[in-house]
Amino acid sequence: MEGSGCFSSFLQRSKLYVAMVSLQFGYAGMNIITKVSLNKGMSHYVLVVYRHAFAAAVIAPFALILERKARPKMTFLVSMQIFILGLLGPVIDQNLYYAGLKFTSLTFSCAMSNMLPAMTFSV
Repeated sequence: MEGSGCFSSFLQRSKLYVAMVSLQFGYAGMNIITKVSLNKGMSHYVLVVYRHAFAAAVIAPFALILERKARPKMTFLVSMQIFILGLLGPVIDQNLYYAGLKFTSLTFSCAMSNMLPAMTFSV
């Protein structure tokens, strides 16, 4: 009885670490798939569109079902703010990242993406 409580406590404490390691493996896998597709001749613009379309198709049902009652009214101003933030954030960032990945190695891109928080908060 006491042993299972200790194991359960260990699992509870290590959930965040397991999630972070899984996230890093996901990033590495995505970088490998991206680099292979870019080397085979795929345009990085098309890759960004596919990535965003897949993410929207996966996440939209959860947002529609789980947040159905909690959503604020969608006004024109809110729509424009979402559009501008979506354009400036992920779209430009991913286009520049994939354009750079096309000309560098996988190792360099993984190292640079891991250094981004340090560069951001050191200023």
